Amino acid sequence: MDEGVLNIHDTVLVVEDDDSLRDLLKSMLEVHGFKVLTAFDGIDAIEVFTQNKDSIGVVLSDLGLPRLGGWDAFLRMKEINPELKGILASGYFHPGVKEEIIKSGAETFIQKPYNTPEIVAMLHRML
Repeated sequence: MDEGVLNIHDTVLVVEDDDSLRDLLKSMLEVHGFKVLTAFDGIDAIEVFTQNKDSIGVVLSDLGLPRLGGWDAFLRMKEINPELKGILASGYFHPGVKEEIIKSGAETFIQKPYNTPEIVAMLHRML
């Protein structure tokens, strides 16, 4: 991706409590030309987002996080920037949860394990 083409909100915030998975996602997205910030839980995500709200355009977050879950953290970030887009992920979910998450303002919900080509395609569309 040509970084000169990206808009002001060209950074992805990856929120994942598994250190190795978070580092892997960051590396893989950077290889595809994305600017990436990371957080390990919902509280950390809100702090990182607040400090970088002018550059983060998309949040990619696991739902099951310590201290504050991914969905609740995303909703709080949406209060700060209503234009924020989100991809929420989980290895398991109740059938009605996906629809509820989409209604809350997340762009999409994906099933873990992460599929890098799918995520990259989504991020290109969103940014």
